[in-house]
Amino acid sequence: MQAAGEFFAEQELFELVSSAIPHYDDPTATALAAQIAEHPAVAAVIFYGSCLFRQTREPDSFYDFYTVVDSSRGYHSSLWHGALGSVLPPSIYFGQATVASGRHPFKNCVITLAQYRRQTSTSADDLHHLGRFSKRFALAYVRDDLAKAAIAQGAVSAMKALVPLSLNLLPERFDIEQFAKMQLSLSYLGERRVAEPTKVDRLFDAASDYYLQAAKLLLRIAAETHPELSQQSDGYFRLAGQQPKRAERMLQRSRRRGVLRWPKYLLTVDNWLDIQLDKLERNHGLTVELTALQRRYPLIFGWPKFFELLRQGLIK
Repeated sequence: MQAAGEFFAEQELFELVSSAIPHYDDPTATALAAQIAEHPAVAAVIFYGSCLFRQTREPDSFYDFYTVVDSSRGYHSSLWHGALGSVLPPSIYFGQATVASGRHPFKNCVITLAQYRRQTSTSADDLHHLGRFSKRFALAYVRDDLAKAAIAQGAVSAMKALVPLSLNLLPERFDIEQFAKMQLSLSYLGERRVAEPTKVDRLFDAASDYYLQAAKLLLRIAAETHPELSQQSDGYFRLAGQQPKRAERMLQRSRRRGVLRWPKYLLTVDNWLDIQLDKLERNHGLTVELTALQRRYPLIFGWPKFFELLRQGLIK
């Protein structure tokens, strides 16, 4: 049975998320989302990523959206893409659209509402969506109040599901900001991706009040089920008996599943490889030269280059 303290803290967390997700200031994102939402199967369009905040936006940033749909087959006109949607969600597509402010490129990640609910819960198969939806995002379109509540509840569930992992990876003594940043870092620890050393700090700084409020509520919830978790007189928290190996097993599983998504991305995104190479150059000033075979068949001939970048710490 859920304790009263845990129940009220979770309600406050739900209200925090629900009050935050309608708020953003970007007419272009609204216009792009309206075009995406023209399909009747769309329940919500979630705006996230570097364009969401002024502090994280860069000159070459493109808009990131998650489109939550009733069913993959009902959304996709192609039977092939409809079937592909059931494998290792999300399905990622890149497109361009013209709105009042001009023509803009955007990324569109498609996931069904059922997949969203599962992948933001403790039944999630990996950290891909737990990490994404535990972060601040905005609803650029939502069909009705039921869909809005489902999206907000998914964010709350994702935050809560990450707490045991964060506690197991933190030192025995930590403060609220360390906890909040660990929650933010888990999605990056759980994927093989181009290293971005300042990513977590920039995300935190862009919405620090939100993340600190969420962290306080999450620790109140955790204290109900972790009696060994306590807050000290100096404001720090103390937790004995962490099990970092348990958290590392989940991180390793998530990294493996992330790599398994790569063939799918190559099928749904024409220039997926170039996007990753551009990210390497943008973050590390490194231009990676590929042979014709490596470019044409990266998942067969590209592994030596991948492991070289891994050894250099440019991919984490």
